[in-house]
Amino acid sequence: MLALPRYAALLLFGAFTVFPFWWAAAVGLSSDGSLIWTFPAAFLPNEPSWMWFDRVFYEMPFWRYFANSLLISTATMLLVLLLTIPCAYALSRMAFPGRNVLFVLLLVTLMVPAEVAIVPNFITCARLGLLDSYAGVVLPNVAGAFGVFMMRQAFQDVPAEILDVARVDGASEFGVMWRVAVPMARPMIATLAVFTFVAAWNDYLWPAVVLKERLMMPLAVGIFNDLTGPFAVSTNLVMAAIVLSVIPVVAAFALTQRLFLSGGGLVRR
Repeated sequence: MLALPRYAALLLFGAFTVFPFWWAAAVGLSSDGSLIWTFPAAFLPNEPSWMWFDRVFYEMPFWRYFANSLLISTATMLLVLLLTIPCAYALSRMAFPGRNVLFVLLLVTLMVPAEVAIVPNFITCARLGLLDSYAGVVLPNVAGAFGVFMMRQAFQDVPAEILDVARVDGASEFGVMWRVAVPMARPMIATLAVFTFVAAWNDYLWPAVVLKERLMMPLAVGIFNDLTGPFAVSTNLVMAAIVLSVIPVVAAFALTQRLFLSGGGLVRR
């Protein structure tokens, strides 16, 4: 009986979480969009058809938007891991003056809203000639305190004795990190990779500020521009595009689900 309230709460939370996607899918599958604001008819496909999904590929540069999002998200994820892992390892396992002060300063940046950095980042990108380029979208997002905090905690959970054994065997500090610490922290690395990929995939504000060329825009920006542009009167078409844009994120989570759900627990085996 004690489990019943928990399951009820989980079902309620799941319903609220799935509701937007369910509604978008129902509208996208409906041939007639006149019932989109009608409850509860809008939550079931009205005259089901793949018509709007077909039109997404013919009337919007969907695949170009998709390729742009994939490029930006993958590049952001790889660069974040490349910078975050050595930084977090140094802060957790290497003794140097000011280490704790530096970590505290990194944590302070978590309290600063991301919107505050838009103006200085825009000015920097403009002076470096990175506006309207993929580099201008990716580079300002590759250094963040959130990933450093996550990976530092993961590396601190790695037993120090194992790292010492590797050092006694003659491994350099980089070798200890790459061959011992990183494999033992793979669950947290996978978690950070998924978080970073999804955040970059769904990012709208910064790409919308930097990019002006339509064919360089990611899905989030391209679909919104089409929503307020040539397809403003076709809600069904936009909903179909939104559903298609969510599928890669769901697939990325499904592929890393085991590591993602395990969190950092496996490093303590």
